[in-house]
Amino acid sequence: MNTPATLASKAFRGVIVTLVKKQTVEERRLEILAATCQVVIERGFAATRISDVAKQLNVSNSLIHYHFDSKESLLAAAFEYYARQDVVEMEEDIRTAPTASIRMARLIENYVPEGSQDMEWMLWIDAWGEALRNPLMKRISQDLDEQSILLFERVLQEGIETGEFVCPNPSASAARITGLIDGLAIQYAAHEAMMTREDLINAVTWLATAEVGAQPGQISDDSTPTSVSTVPTDTPRIISTSDIQSIRGLVEQYCDTLNTRRLDEWTALWCSDAQWFLFENKNATGPTEIRALLDWSLSHVSDLVQVAPLVVIEAGTRSNSAIGRIIIREDFRLPDGTLVTQTGRYDDEYVRTPQGWRFARRHLTLL
Repeated sequence: MNTPATLASKAFRGVIVTLVKKQTVEERRLEILAATCQVVIERGFAATRISDVAKQLNVSNSLIHYHFDSKESLLAAAFEYYARQDVVEMEEDIRTAPTASIRMARLIENYVPEGSQDMEWMLWIDAWGEALRNPLMKRISQDLDEQSILLFERVLQEGIETGEFVCPNPSASAARITGLIDGLAIQYAAHEAMMTREDLINAVTWLATAEVGAQPGQISDDSTPTSVSTVPTDTPRIISTSDIQSIRGLVEQYCDTLNTRRLDEWTALWCSDAQWFLFENKNATGPTEIRALLDWSLSHVSDLVQVAPLVVIEAGTRSNSAIGRIIIREDFRLPDGTLVTQTGRYDDEYVRTPQGWRFARRHLTLL
């Protein structure tokens, strides 16, 4: 007779049996995935067969098919299983790092391959090729690539929040850093003689340092890092590619607003204590004086057009600064109608402000 107590007991036993069965199924599935990874390492994704995995485990092909309906789904699941473990391990390793700079250093150290026998990277490299033929693999590899980029982006964002990093576009910077690692890692893993692991790490660290405007040596796994506030301000810095693009844009705005006579916008391109050395005896300090000097200059010419065909930007000697050498060409008419063309060089200094990069100093030399 099924009393309430008996039914409850049966239900309880059923739960236990079900849980045990699910755990056993999951354990078997994980064994299959681990064995598949091992076979793939030895044979490659393309040459791996269901029978190879079954032989590795000493089981029948039908058992593999019970858990995975096709070879493609098995390979994709095996790659995802192994790669996600790798991501989890990287996250765990950087979690305890006290600063974003150290987290970035550890992330780079963990991400690059150990050598040509690095199992994770052997799987990754082969998986990228397999993704061209296997839609499941393509989806999973793309998802895992995006997770890796997001992990770097998160560390960059943390560095911005703590003041360690200056990075206008963490997402783009993360994509460039991981892209460099992926490209160099393939060369390193496939052809070890091309570079050492230290060379690879140094190259990636150099890019990461440039991307965030950090001090040389700041991105390192040092248990006693120098705080950002105590870094000497006169130490030469590396300027990021995004900052170079921003400053190039500043120079382009200078020419464009001048040529179109949007002079209020032109004046806003200077910082509050900027200096402009236009001629030997004509210079100005601060936006108000600089605007007055421009108005005086424009009153003596007409049809002025300025272009900057050559722009060279370098890191400044202080934090959040840069220098530039700008070749300009100007065409204008004198009051008597004479058309004049002149070439000059601006020696510039730039400073980062809350509004973006601004001119701190411009010194014109006619050539």
